[in-house]
Amino acid sequence: MGTQDLMLNSPYLNAAGMLGFTPSSRWPLDLPPGAFVTHPISLKPRAPAETRAVLPFTGGFLLHTGLPNPGLHAVLKQYARRWARSTLPVWVHIMPSTPAEAAQMVARLEDTEGVAAVELGLPPGLTEEDILLMVEAACGELPLLVSLPIDRYREAWVPQLGQFPVSGLTLSAPRGVLFRADGAPVEGRLYGPAFFPQTLAAFHNLRSLGLPLIVGCGLYRRADAEAVLAAGALAVQFDGALWKGFLL
Repeated sequence: MGTQDLMLNSPYLNAAGMLGFTPSSRWPLDLPPGAFVTHPISLKPRAPAETRAVLPFTGGFLLHTGLPNPGLHAVLKQYARRWARSTLPVWVHIMPSTPAEAAQMVARLEDTEGVAAVELGLPPGLTEEDILLMVEAACGELPLLVSLPIDRYREAWVPQLGQFPVSGLTLSAPRGVLFRADGAPVEGRLYGPAFFPQTLAAFHNLRSLGLPLIVGCGLYRRADAEAVLAAGALAVQFDGALWKGFLL
C-alpha cells in the first residue's frame, strides 16, 4: 500500500466537514477538484452540539458543531450509490471512538463501491498508545490518511506512523477556545488565513518523515496553495475558502 493507491484527479480537495457527505456539481472554486472528502462520520449516530456556534476572531473563526451525522450505516444507505457513480474519487473521513470501531468501519467501507480512501480523524484526549492502536486498526485494503491537527505535529507518536502502511498525513485544523457574547467558553476547531504560518511550519518539519503530505488549514490565497504544492505537498485541502472564496 502506498501513494500509488491514492486516486486524485488534481491536487485540490475540500477539507472534511466543509461540503457534506457526497460530491456536488457545484464546486465553489475555479480550481478543478481532485477528490471529495466526506463530512466526518462516526460508527453510531451523533447529535449536534447543544450550543453550536461560529465565532469570528481576527484572522479566522471558531466552528463548534459537535460533528453531527447519522452514523455509518445510515450514511451508506443514503449516499453509497452516489459515491459509486461519482466522477471524483471519494475519501471517507471516519471518526471512530475506539480501535475496534475503526476496524469495523474500515471493513464496511472496503465492501463499498466508490470509496477510494479513508481519512482517519483522531478524537481528542487519546494517549499515544491509543492513537497508534487506532491507526493500526484502521489499516486495511483501502489507502489510509491520518488527519493531524497542525498544533500536534511535534507529538512523539507522529514519527512512529512509519511502522504502519499509512498512505499519507493530512494537516488539519487545530482546536481552541473562545468566549461567546454571554461569556461562556466554547471549544471548537479553528479556521482562517492566520493559521497558514503554523501550517507551513508543520509541513516543513514533517517532510523528514517521508510520508506524503496533504496540506490543509490556513489556505485562503491561491498563491499559498501553489507554493506548498511546489514545495512538495501531494495535495491541498481548502476549508473556509470554499465558503468565502480566495482572499486574492
